[in-house]
Amino acid sequence: MSKFSFNTKYLFDYIYPIAIIIFSFFINWNYAKIGVFPVDTFLHYDGAYKILNGEYPIKDYWVVSGVFVDFLQAFFFKLLGVNWYSYIVHSSLLNMALSISTFYFLIKLNLEKSSAFFYAICFSVLAYTISGTPFLDLHATFFSLISFYLIILALRNPEKKLNWFLIVFFFYISFLSKQVPASYLIIINTIIIFPYLLINKYYKPIITVLFSIIFFFFLTLFFLEILNIKFNLFYIQYLDYPRSIGLERFDIFNISFEFLFNKYKFILIPVFILSFIKLKKLFTGKIRFYSVEFSIFLILFFFCFCLIFHQQLTKNQIYIYFLVPLTFAFLHTELEKLKLNLNLKSILIYFIVFLVLISTIKYHIRFNETRKFHDLEKTDITKYTDSSLLHKSLKGHLWVSPSYIGEPKNELRILGKVRKNINQKKKNIMLVTHYLFLDSIIIKRINAPSRSHTIDGDSIPIINNKYFKYYKNYFKNKIIKEKIEEVYFIKMEKNISTERFTNYIEEECYSRSEDNIFIIFTIDIKCLD
Repeated sequence: MSKFSFNTKYLFDYIYPIAIIIFSFFINWNYAKIGVFPVDTFLHYDGAYKILNGEYPIKDYWVVSGVFVDFLQAFFFKLLGVNWYSYIVHSSLLNMALSISTFYFLIKLNLEKSSAFFYAICFSVLAYTISGTPFLDLHATFFSLISFYLIILALRNPEKKLNWFLIVFFFYISFLSKQVPASYLIIINTIIIFPYLLINKYYKPIITVLFSIIFFFFLTLFFLEILNIKFNLFYIQYLDYPRSIGLERFDIFNISFEFLFNKYKFILIPVFILSFIKLKKLFTGKIRFYSVEFSIFLILFFFCFCLIFHQQLTKNQIYIYFLVPLTFAFLHTELEKLKLNLNLKSILIYFIVFLVLISTIKYHIRFNETRKFHDLEKTDITKYTDSSLLHKSLKGHLWVSPSYIGEPKNELRILGKVRKNINQKKKNIMLVTHYLFLDSIIIKRINAPSRSHTIDGDSIPIINNKYFKYYKNYFKNKIIKEKIEEVYFIKMEKNISTERFTNYIEEECYSRSEDNIFIIFTIDIKCLD
């Protein structure tokens, strides 16, 4: 045999991962560029730009989550420049990393490479592509997903210390991306894993996890010190205030099983079938409660239900349909192990593949094709215009927005006037807007007081919240520190309330005026002292 020849059965060892890498990157890249819902599409754009210019979250602008995502995007901006392409390279690379990780993880579960390839491709269609652009909920969920993969691998080989360290690391950056669902999953996994390790006398992993937690705690303190962010500020903005929002939502949380099943049936069906199989094994004595097999099942079960609970509690657009190929892949591996008639087993597996394919196509059409996650499903996304009309850094993005009635070009022309007008201002100003990329294309500093500007309590404390007065002082201090003389709201933004200003500054300390572009509040700074 020639030394240049090779066995063709190994060809797919290279074709499968290369195909996944290319497909998962470019499917996200393709859909990310279509349409805009300014708050969500650009949520981390200006935040990352501020970091490059020495403005840091918590200290210089109010945030309730997403700190790690801002810093990670700042890294991409530093590396590739502040532009649209470097923004979606970030999310596309993450979709690629998740998809290839899913492929190799499923192979570790003893799935055939061809089956793992199929599920990984379906996963990539329904993972980050749902949003396309960096978004804190997705980062938090997918970093937790990587921890989920590592937990299963670690339980199968508990003596491998690196896996346990990486589990803590990915939960850590998940939590710094958004506090939930990481918090739910950390609690649930601790309850499941630590008794398993103790009962089976695996003490070294426990020690590794505890030391890892201590390490990341002190790492956090170190970065807060480096960035000159007071721990009290971090505690209030990132820990206590978000907890108060979650408790308020939990008090009104009420949802029926019928509703959940109708919405998440393609996730719940494989989980319920797996539950039946595992519980039957448990009750017949084939597995123990604290066995590896049953512990892995519990981790999968609660991972899915934590994400469903989080999805319903946050009331965001649904983004967890990536669980469909993942849960069916687990069911597939379970069927492979069952002692069934070969023909019956083949029929069941083909039926699973069919369900995954159909559901992937269904959710792809509903979410990716219509850009539903960014509220564009009722917008004609074919009537877009090139965003470089506004600024060259936005080249590659196709602008069409659900929040503006009229031609997309007109919306960009108005934003062009906003940019030109603000750049000409001699006074120190503050711009409050949902267009969370304007800071990066305006020469003058716009001094936004928070990353986003909703008035429903998600972004900042509102009246009756225990931190309302605290934020009021934070807001005033921002104005005084930056010597802000005028605060601007863009008139065409009907979905942003001037209460973002008037609720926090006494009426006698400002006057209101308007022109054809802005609502303007002129501040008497001396009145704020």
